[in-house]
Amino acid sequence: MIRAVAFDFGGVLVRDRTVQARMAEFDRMLGWKEGALYLRLYSGEAWEAMSTGIISMDEYWAEVGAPVADRLPDDFALYRDSFHGEQLDAEMVALAWRLKPCFALALVSNATPLLEHRLQQEAPLAGLFDAVVISALAGARKPEPSILDIACQRLQVLPAECVLIDDKIRNTAAAEIQGWQTVLHENAASTEAALARLGVHCPPA
Repeated sequence: MIRAVAFDFGGVLVRDRTVQARMAEFDRMLGWKEGALYLRLYSGEAWEAMSTGIISMDEYWAEVGAPVADRLPDDFALYRDSFHGEQLDAEMVALAWRLKPCFALALVSNATPLLEHRLQQEAPLAGLFDAVVISALAGARKPEPSILDIACQRLQVLPAECVLIDDKIRNTAAAEIQGWQTVLHENAASTEAALARLGVHCPPA
């Protein structure tokens, strides 16, 4: 029986289209292939080390951002936050609130420490999650098993009682190995339908 639902943040509760569009503009300014700067900032050893708390954000930025900053506009520095400028997906937030009366909810995200502050500023998310697991603060990131173990511990549920909603198949595949149910997110409608097939829905009060 499913008792808890865990949501990813980037790609699920927010999209990354705004960030990717701005990164593409920066690529053109640098004369780089489109997508190159996005990969430089948000993948690789420095990103993974910072997003698991091994190095600080300043150390991360000194390695991947600072070397090109003098060739880009001032707003480039804001993209230390990988979700900068991204708006919440209102349909996904509404879905989460519909589930809340019947299920424990968690947020499990590979993210910087800045996400904690972002969550505090987002009025539509206030009081929504029973547990928040941010990789940079937890010291582990998906698809590592330990980050989902942390979520289970905080929710006081077993893996078989949980569903992970994530937009990356490597994360859903790893969760399934641990005994979780999963939904590979594409959009709110398809995710809600997939949850319903798993028996995850909450009748109106």
